[in-house]
Amino acid sequence: MELVQHQGASDNGRGTQYNSNTTTITWTNTLNWLYTFNEKHNVSVMLGQEAQWKNYWNEEYAGINFPLMGYRELNMAGSSYGIPSYKTRKARLASFFLNTSYDYQGKYYGQVSYRRDGSSVFGNNNRWGNFWSVGGKWRISEEEFLKDNDVFTNLAIRASYGTVENQDIDWYASRGFYKAGYNYNNEPGIAPESLNLPDLGWETSKKLNIGLDITLIRKWNLTVDFYNEATSDMLFELPISKVTGLDKVYQNIGSMRNRGVEIGLNGTILQTKGWTWTAYANVTFNQNRVTELSDGKPVEDTYTIIQEGYPLRQFYMVEYAGVDPDTGNPLWYKNATGDETTTNWNECAKRYLGSADPKAYGGFGTRLQWKNFDFSADFNYRLGGKVYASSNRFYLSAGSQGNITPATYLYENAWTEENRYTDVPKYVYGNTSGENNHSSRFLYSGNFLRVKNLQLGYTLPKHLLKKILIDNMRIYISADNIYTFKAKDFVGYDPETYTNGLIAFQYPSTRTFLAGITLGF
Repeated sequence: MELVQHQGASDNGRGTQYNSNTTTITWTNTLNWLYTFNEKHNVSVMLGQEAQWKNYWNEEYAGINFPLMGYRELNMAGSSYGIPSYKTRKARLASFFLNTSYDYQGKYYGQVSYRRDGSSVFGNNNRWGNFWSVGGKWRISEEEFLKDNDVFTNLAIRASYGTVENQDIDWYASRGFYKAGYNYNNEPGIAPESLNLPDLGWETSKKLNIGLDITLIRKWNLTVDFYNEATSDMLFELPISKVTGLDKVYQNIGSMRNRGVEIGLNGTILQTKGWTWTAYANVTFNQNRVTELSDGKPVEDTYTIIQEGYPLRQFYMVEYAGVDPDTGNPLWYKNATGDETTTNWNECAKRYLGSADPKAYGGFGTRLQWKNFDFSADFNYRLGGKVYASSNRFYLSAGSQGNITPATYLYENAWTEENRYTDVPKYVYGNTSGENNHSSRFLYSGNFLRVKNLQLGYTLPKHLLKKILIDNMRIYISADNIYTFKAKDFVGYDPETYTNGLIAFQYPSTRTFLAGITLGF
C-alpha cells in the first residue's frame, strides 16, 4: 500500500492511495534420459512441459479536504476526488520443449533443441510459435597434437544457430476492449481502450553465434563471440488515426539486424604464498540497423524515427545551435543540412542526431586477497550512445523551481550581459522564445564510467570457529554506486537509463552502504 501526499493547498490537502499485486505461478514437468555407451559416447535427452499464469491487479483512490495537518489516512478525507480506478489483468503461457545433446570423449559436442510456445497476449490466429536451435563445439585442446600442451591448456571453437521469441508487450495488446469512466453530463460513458488484432503474433530472431574459448597457461581465460541476429515480425506500437479513439496499436511491422562481437578476459595477475590478485574485463561492440518496414515508410515520433537503414533508437529532432551572444535568444539550425540558423523553432527541419545504442559497453574489476583479508572493486561503462532528457525541457526553462542539478545549471549559466558566451538562453518567463521546445539542446552524450561496487572483507580463521560449530565466517562492508564519471555536456543525475535513451524526471542513483556477516555451517 502506498499513500502519496500531493500539493493541494486549494483542496485543504489531496491524497492518493494505490494498491497493486502481481502473482506469477509456473508449473514445470521434465523427463530426463542419460546414457553412455562404449565409454566414449554420452547422450542426454530432456522432454518438458511448462505452464505459466500471470495475474496483475491494482486499485487507486483519491480524497481531498483533510481535517488537520498530519492526518494522512485516506478515510480521513472529507470527500473523494475523481473516480476510483480498478484493473485486473491476466496472461497465460503454455510451452512444450525438447533438448538433446551428445559428446564424444569430451572433444566433440552437439546439441539440438525445439520448443513450441503459446501465449495469450497474441491474436487468435498467431498465438502459437515454433522455435529451435542447433549447436556444436570442438574442444581442440583434447586432440593429440595439443594434448598436454602447457600454453593452450584449453582451446575450443563453438557455433550455434537458432530462433528466439519475444512476447514482451501489453498483455491485452491484441484484444478489443472498451474502458468505462468516460462520463459526461452525469451520464456514464465508455471509450475504446484497444483494438482487436487477431493476426498479432510472435516477434522472432534468428541468431548465429561463433565463439572461441582459450585458456592460457592455466591462468588467463579469453572468450570471444561473434554474432549476427536478424529479427523479423518486430512488435512496434504504430501510430494510427485518432478517429479510432486511440493513438497507437501494436503490429508486426518490420525487420532488424544486430551484429557485433563480445570479448571477455579474466585471470590471475599474481599468486604467491600470501597474496592472490585476479582481474576481469569484458566489452561488447554492437551495430543495430532496421532492415525493413512493412510499407517502407518511416515511423516518426516527437524526437525519434524508425527508418530503414538507421538504428532502431534513432534520434530525429531539430538541432540546437546555441545562443546568440548579442541578444541571448536561442538559435537552431534551419535546414536538414548546413549552418544557417534561426531564432524561430517552427522554421526548422529535423536532423538525424545519433542513436541511443552505445557503440561499446561492458565492465571490469579486480579482487585482491591477502591472508584472510579480501578487497574487490567493480566498474561498468558505456560509450558512444546518446540520451535525451525530456524533463530538462522544464528544469532548464525560465520559471523552473527547485534545488536540483538541471535547475542549478540554468541559474548558473543563463545568458546575461556579463555572461554572453554560453549555451543557456536568457531567462524569459513563459517560454516565449521557444527555448524548451524539443531539440538537441536536451540531447547529451550517454558516456559514463561507474564505480559500481567496492567491498572489503575479513574471513575468521577456522580454528577460532570450531568450538562454536561454525565452518566459516566472513565479515564485510560494501558500497554500491560510489561515483559516476559522466560526459562534460551531460546535465542531470545519471546517464544510465532505459534502452530507448529517454530520461524523464529521474532520481539520482541510490548509493548503498552495507555491512554484513556470512556464516557457513
